[in-house]
Amino acid sequence: MLTERRLQDLADNIRQDLNLLKAYEDELRYETDPRRLAGYRREIERQRKSLTRYQQEYDELQKQVTGVPSAEMVDTADLLQQMDAKLDNILSGQKDMQDDLKGLRKTLLARFDASEQVIISTIVQRLDQNQLATVQSILDVIGANRAPESELQETLDAVQQALSEIKEKETILHDPLLAREVENISAVVDDPKLDVNHKLKISVPIIPLILSYETEVELKSELNLKAAWQRLKARVRGER
Repeated sequence: MLTERRLQDLADNIRQDLNLLKAYEDELRYETDPRRLAGYRREIERQRKSLTRYQQEYDELQKQVTGVPSAEMVDTADLLQQMDAKLDNILSGQKDMQDDLKGLRKTLLARFDASEQVIISTIVQRLDQNQLATVQSILDVIGANRAPESELQETLDAVQQALSEIKEKETILHDPLLAREVENISAVVDDPKLDVNHKLKISVPIIPLILSYETEVELKSELNLKAAWQRLKARVRGER
C-alpha cells in the first residue's frame, strides 16, 4: 500500500512538471529577451535534476515489486520517458536558437573593425534577435545614406543626451556593465575627430538596449531617443 501511494505521488509530480515544461516550451517560442531566456534555461536545468530524482525513486520502487509490473508502474515509466523527451526537445530547440543568435551577432560585429568591436561586443551580446535585426537594418540605412544628415544629427544628439543622463545616474541604476558600455560609447560620441555617420554607427547598437532597460529611474531623454529611433525604423520600412 505504501509503495502504491509513493508511486501515485511520483506520477502526480511528473505530470505537474510535464505541464510546467509545456508552459516553458510555449513561452520560449516567442521569448527573445536574453535575460528571460537565461531564466528559463535555469528552470529547465532544474527540471532535468528533478527528472534524475524521479528516475531514482522509480528504480527504488521497482525493486520492491515482484512479478508482472502493475499498470501504475508502466504508466509512471511512460511519464518518465515523456519528461525526458520533452526536456531533450526544449534544450535542443534552445541550442538551435542560441546558434542562430551567435550567427546574427557575428554578422553584426563583422560590420565593425577590430577596435570598434572591442567597444560594442558586450552590447551586442545583450541584444535579442529582434533588436539585432533592427540594428542591422538601421545600419544599412545609414550606410546607404538613406537618411538626411539633419535626422542623423538629431538621433546622435538624443543618444548623447541619454548617455550623459545615464552617467549622472550611474549609482542609482545598479548596472556596472551598462555603465561601462555607456562610458565606452560616450568616448566615441564625444570625439571631435569623428563625423556624425561614424559616431552614429558605433552608437546604434546601444539604443535598443537603453530603450528596453528596466529601471525605476525615469530618463528624461528617453522620449527624444525613442522618437529618433522610431524615425530610423520608419526609414527601414520605407515610410519616410
